[in-house]
Amino acid sequence: MKEISSRKLVITNLMMLTVSALWGFAWPVGRVLATDLVDVPFTVMFLRYSFAVPILFVWMWAKEGHVVPNIEDRKALIIMAFTSVFLYQIGYMYGMQKTAASDASLVIGFNPIFVAILSVFALSHKLTKESLSGIILSFAGILLIFFASPNVDIPLEERLVGNGLIMFGAFVYAIYVIMVRQYVLNSGKLSSLALITWVSFVGWFFFIPFVLAESPWDRSWSSNEWFLIGYLGILSTALSYVFFAIGIEVIGANRASSFVNVVPVFGILSSWLWINEELEWIQLVSFGLIYFGVRMVNTQPPEGLAKPK
Repeated sequence: MKEISSRKLVITNLMMLTVSALWGFAWPVGRVLATDLVDVPFTVMFLRYSFAVPILFVWMWAKEGHVVPNIEDRKALIIMAFTSVFLYQIGYMYGMQKTAASDASLVIGFNPIFVAILSVFALSHKLTKESLSGIILSFAGILLIFFASPNVDIPLEERLVGNGLIMFGAFVYAIYVIMVRQYVLNSGKLSSLALITWVSFVGWFFFIPFVLAESPWDRSWSSNEWFLIGYLGILSTALSYVFFAIGIEVIGANRASSFVNVVPVFGILSSWLWINEELEWIQLVSFGLIYFGVRMVNTQPPEGLAKPK
């Protein structure tokens, strides 16, 4: 195994921490945009990827050249784009209209649990007693933030709907994760960078009919709105994906993914400092339950594709 220099390791870890911060800050940014631009949510989703897709293609071309998916990959790419881009963004934007950003940053942490559950049906994945205990623990953390959130300025009914939409986003993104694993296990030809680039590009097209229906050209856009959408597209999407791909190359998928666990910390703190959401011990308890539940689920052995019967 190639040894990594201490300097490169430090730089990579800082990059991964930056990714965690950028993804964490995206929750209050999403809350501000979703509540201010409630009449044009699909336009926000469309513009986010309008910023992100060109950057991803430039990076892919610089790293790998002109990569085009095979015909046999295109059906999978469409489904991946529909789930991870189109449906996830619907859950994100509509969820952020209804719930607190800090609550949402905790709820999305249930995504690895959905991945583990779906793996039972899609992959040769058997849940151990420890992983089952982890699922229960994480679910307890989710229920806690659903019903005992300190953000009581938002009515409970609204928060329940909003958190439910964020859970929907976590579920559809789990479908995407499962499809990526199947693609890799079936020796798919696209790299992780090429895959996310083409998935983002295909997903971008799904928004267009809804953008036309919203007629966003009939309203004036402030510089602050453009700045926040640019943040989501350039920093939280494109740059973060690129940094994350570099992190996987240098320190491996497991260590790189471990940085995702601290995203809620940045989400909660930035929501408290910037948009004046509540900060109380209940969020720490919820985070601890979800975090340790996910850790328990992730101790089980890796899966392979289920054999046909």
